[in-house]
Amino acid sequence: MILWPQPDGSVLATPQPAHAVLSGQLMRVLASAPEPFEPVVTAAAQHDCAWMPWEAAPQFDASTGLPRGFNALPGSEHVPMWEAGVRLALANWGLWAGLLVLRHGSHVYRLGIEHHRMPPGDGSLLAMEGYLARERDWSAELMARLGVEEEQVAANSRRVALVDAIALGLCWGRDPFDCGETKLTRTSAFTAKLDPWPLSVPAVELETEALRLPARFADAAAMRAGIAEAPRIPLRFRLEPA
Repeated sequence: MILWPQPDGSVLATPQPAHAVLSGQLMRVLASAPEPFEPVVTAAAQHDCAWMPWEAAPQFDASTGLPRGFNALPGSEHVPMWEAGVRLALANWGLWAGLLVLRHGSHVYRLGIEHHRMPPGDGSLLAMEGYLARERDWSAELMARLGVEEEQVAANSRRVALVDAIALGLCWGRDPFDCGETKLTRTSAFTAKLDPWPLSVPAVELETEALRLPARFADAAAMRAGIAEAPRIPLRFRLEPA
């Protein structure tokens, strides 16, 4: 989950697939519209499908008393899960979705390796490097089946990375947040500006759903019970140009 501590001591916990819903909404209004449009929008909205089983049974982090954060997984755990997600995307949403989920995994692992964003360890590094090596052949196969060239795939992959980063910054509560091609700066808890402005509309309102959790749970059993009973609240954000 993406965990965002609140001033009242509670924590807003957004499952990864719920944050991806925002990515799909953003993809629909990018100034640089994707081609093909609907398959890429679907890929953006479903790019975190790998997390669905994991989020359905959250693990307990004894150090925080909360569900284990999305950024706590080393590559040795993340990679097998992500590859299963690629297969889910291919089976359920088709070649473009599967290809872009596959390529997004490489984006995540390159950042993990270059900027030490994944928990350390030899097994973690080897897993990420192995994924990057396998992705090249897998991507080539899917591109051949689609009949598309690298230029188009790379452009759509960059779009997915952009909308993912914006959505992550919003749900994580980070301020400011570097989204790669733009910078997110909050003007209030649920409003923010982007500079430069990457969207085709003057402003946009986004919505997904999160859980409101207490500051911590005593143990895993208490966490599971608490999550089952936790209020689910709409997360509404507004983005405007700087």
